[in-house]
Amino acid sequence: MLAYLDALLAALAARDITEIDRLLAHPLARILSPDALADATAERRAAALGSPSVAPLRLLQFRYRTVQLLGANAAVADAPEAANPSERPRTGTPAPVWSERRAALRQQMELPLSA
Repeated sequence: MLAYLDALLAALAARDITEIDRLLAHPLARILSPDALADATAERRAAALGSPSVAPLRLLQFRYRTVQLLGANAAVADAPEAANPSERPRTGTPAPVWSERRAALRQQMELPLSA
């Protein structure tokens, strides 16, 4: 799915009308959200007319959410099975405490008071 979305975004960026049409006719296009599909078709129309293009934000957001979901599923699939989730071994390094990380960056913000 990510390869399809990347190919569609690349075709939209290149304004390649034949490739956009081919990708929108692909069966994976049915999985796109209505907003993402509307963005892709609007970009295709703009490319055909030669009008200025805008970023397909909803399509980019759809890709981002897909990456997040696939990453979450991969993490669940790779996790060791345990009867109790609290018994699973923790991996990685613990996050630093905010007071240690941002001690040098703390500054008081002054806002003007107005009536």
